[in-house]
Amino acid sequence: MADSSSSRDLRPDLDETINVPEAHAALSSGAPAVEREKSLRENGMEPVTLWLIMVSAVIVLAGGAVMGQGGAFFGYDELVKEGYMRGKSKFGPELPPIPIPALAFLRKEGGKVYSTCNGCHQASGAGQPGSIPPLAGSEWVNGNTEKLLLIIHNGIQGPIEVAGITYSSQMEPMGANYGPKEMAAVMTYIRTSWGNTGDLVSPEMAANGLEISKQRGGGKASSEELKKSHDKMLTGDNWSPDTLIDPETWEPVATEE
Repeated sequence: MADSSSSRDLRPDLDETINVPEAHAALSSGAPAVEREKSLRENGMEPVTLWLIMVSAVIVLAGGAVMGQGGAFFGYDELVKEGYMRGKSKFGPELPPIPIPALAFLRKEGGKVYSTCNGCHQASGAGQPGSIPPLAGSEWVNGNTEKLLLIIHNGIQGPIEVAGITYSSQMEPMGANYGPKEMAAVMTYIRTSWGNTGDLVSPEMAANGLEISKQRGGGKASSEELKKSHDKMLTGDNWSPDTLIDPETWEPVATEE
């Protein structure tokens, strides 16, 4: 008997005297404790007040009006006037570019162009023994300029003798890369570097040489053709090494006497 009584005491606190529907109805009967539980909300879930909605709507409408009128509220028309002329700078007039002596200028620009030739002829102009002829001390570089321009512009095929050594490798044409200015600069650079003694080449001389190449009809040249038909100096403006050049226009600058 004692065991059966103990087992009944361990059951949940429910027995036949409890009416479950009535207990549930009591929980929803509006008791103060129940109402307090219902009124609790999680943070951030509070309703937005009407005045905040109205203020936000006014701001959005005002911004839309400003954008719709293309910024007229800020008076951009007052900043830009028709016929406006910029006043004199308080720092004085802009200074023109400083003229540079022709030889120094062409060597500077020619060095930039020659950087694409370093792979074959080397930065020292020594070439590669047995395969690429040197530019340093070469009679083709120091000699007449028309044949040198055709070598650079059209390339060369077949054997060529340089400083008593015969080279059989071919040089590809570089004409697509150089205009008159670039051609004059790189020719001047290699004719005055590594102990070479050639004169500088002006852009007009280079332009005349490119016209000769055009009339020739294209194709790589041979050393025989160059010696027979193009062993001459290019014609054109003969700049002295000290002629002052405008670095922006590549034109000689008039000097006051």
